[in-house]
Amino acid sequence: MISKAAPRLAREPGAVGWPLGLITALIVAFLAVPVLFVIFYSFNKSAYFRLPPQGLSLRWYANFFRLHYFREGALISLALAAVVTPLSVAIGVAASYGLVRGRFKAATLINALLMSPIIIPGVVTGIALMTMFNLLGSGWSFGNLVIAMTLVCLPFTVRTISANLHGLNHFTEEAAINLGASRWTTFRRVVLPQIRPGIVGGMIFVFATVLEDVSVVIFLTSYRTSTLSIAALGYLRNKDDPTIAAMATMLVALTIGLVFIIQRVIGLEKFMTLE
Repeated sequence: MISKAAPRLAREPGAVGWPLGLITALIVAFLAVPVLFVIFYSFNKSAYFRLPPQGLSLRWYANFFRLHYFREGALISLALAAVVTPLSVAIGVAASYGLVRGRFKAATLINALLMSPIIIPGVVTGIALMTMFNLLGSGWSFGNLVIAMTLVCLPFTVRTISANLHGLNHFTEEAAINLGASRWTTFRRVVLPQIRPGIVGGMIFVFATVLEDVSVVIFLTSYRTSTLSIAALGYLRNKDDPTIAAMATMLVALTIGLVFIIQRVIGLEKFMTLE
């Protein structure tokens, strides 16, 4: 019975293939349609969405760059990304190398702790950090944002760099050491050049996360340290027009570009691999 059934299944791959393809297409459409609507809405000529549309315009993109709190929020977000990105990468490189090359029993526990900001909801992380900073009496400051976003972004650098380190042959490091190179020279001239794709991938993910995060920074900002995402949230409280859709469209374009770079540099399948 097994020998007769197997050829029949082999001759009918479409019996399983087309339903799976249909389900996949429906899921992709469910995720893409809201994004496409936001992009279309950002070019709407009027302040309110109408069918059929009255025309296309770039006025809301111009309005975004005209408003001072969007410009200031963008500058603060870019400054925050400029500080958090290298800091997260430096810590991520050290942590990844220790976890992958180190031989100690607590490696699994430490790795789980480093990955915890991805698992724990951002609201919980934001409230916890706000409580800690208040207890320390530091209040709201740019430095607190740097600490918070470094904590949130660290798992991304650890993931990408660890994925590269797992694919390296450790015998090249041992050969360099046996030939007289110090461990620092080996790490700088042998390891770093090979994990460069992971470093670049981690930097891109950190940069995008800093620009778009809301759930954590909303508890740590004030009118003096308002990031781009918080400025957008404040704008929505008072006005309802496609300006935020224009901002979202630019962030979508930036994210797509960053994902494309990651795919070319490191590969998304490596980033999704924990081991």
